[in-house]
Amino acid sequence: MRIIVTLLFAANVIFMIQLYNSIKERYISDVEQCLRRADQIEIVDRMVDAGLCEDNDVVWLRIGLQKSDIGPATSANQMLEMDYSQGFKRVDQQIISIISQQLHGSYDKQLGKPDINNMEQAFRRDLHFSGYNPEYVSIVTPGNNFEHSSELWKIEYQVNGKLTYCAYISPLTENILKEMSGVIVTSALIAIVLTFGFWYLLHVIKRLRTIEEMKDDFTNNMTHELKTPIAIAYAANDSLLQFPDPNDEERTKKYLSASLEQLSKLAGLVENILAMSMERRKHLAMSKEELNLKTFLISIIEQQKLKADKPCDIILDCPGDAVVEADPTHFSNVVGNLIDNSVKYSGKSVMINIKADASGISVSDNGIGIPDKSLHDIWSKFYRVPHGNHSDVRGYGIGLFYVKSIVDKHGWWIGVESREGAGSKFTIKFRNYEK
Repeated sequence: MRIIVTLLFAANVIFMIQLYNSIKERYISDVEQCLRRADQIEIVDRMVDAGLCEDNDVVWLRIGLQKSDIGPATSANQMLEMDYSQGFKRVDQQIISIISQQLHGSYDKQLGKPDINNMEQAFRRDLHFSGYNPEYVSIVTPGNNFEHSSELWKIEYQVNGKLTYCAYISPLTENILKEMSGVIVTSALIAIVLTFGFWYLLHVIKRLRTIEEMKDDFTNNMTHELKTPIAIAYAANDSLLQFPDPNDEERTKKYLSASLEQLSKLAGLVENILAMSMERRKHLAMSKEELNLKTFLISIIEQQKLKADKPCDIILDCPGDAVVEADPTHFSNVVGNLIDNSVKYSGKSVMINIKADASGISVSDNGIGIPDKSLHDIWSKFYRVPHGNHSDVRGYGIGLFYVKSIVDKHGWWIGVESREGAGSKFTIKFRNYEK
């Protein structure tokens, strides 16, 4: 794509240069005709001053055109095939050229040196009538030294194959660009669209590559996490089978408790894996029930306290008669995820405040907080907030994605307020949220 876009730009530049040069050649041809007409005006003025004219300052010339000038051609294609010169294709140029040849051939010796100032004035007028207004105009006869800028256009004027004058004018670049403006604007717009499309394509590819890398990290972390509870539960049950001791009730209870704890952890991991596919389960229906909010939250809080591996103080503020219509399983996972994140991303101890009523619930903590630049991305699948001091905290980047998915399917709204080093506050509103 880069090679193609580069070639397209290069080709466009080449075509623009060719178009510019083509228009420039046409302009130079027009300027040559202006110079030729100015030369004729200057000669006629000198003839009038020398008394070589008829009454009313009229100069009569006789011009003869042979029939062979037209030839047997009856169409433009035939003229092209017979290689006719430009003079035959444009009769006006041919006639002007013949007049110049006759004037110079018949009167040069009688009239003497040309009036360059008069010729320059006539040249400027003719340029102006043709729509050209160069800032600088100068005409020089052969043999005169003339210092000029290399940027000026040099127009050589020949009569009967002999160099007669050299005209120097400012480049008509503004006129050329004005004529090319439509092509330039269109080409620029196409270039902008191509550049934007190419940039957007690279942006999408980069984003997909980032998602793929996060997905690989998730797979590696989850595989490691699945192995641990399986290995512990397997070892505990194997020990009970290989070395049974009915009299050692404490040992049996210890191993069975370890197995139960690891199986519970394994169930949570499986739930996280299932949560990863929530985005594709567009038609998943919530089995909503009317729940007593305080009773429901107390149960979840007790479970989370048992799971916590650090001192955890959870304060609940909720009226006893508050109710909410929600799917008990998924709503439990939502609140559990929020509490679990508060525990993981905190110091040696954590203080969690939960406020709830019939309109919504908020979970706030005194943890490490979330950087401003990450607040928008925390709901994305596989995204993990970069915390340099807490790189040892294992995670999968799907907890808050799952929370957001369930909240959306309930028709609720969720938001977050956080400041790095000052904790976070997640708020859920139990109402239909209009985006």
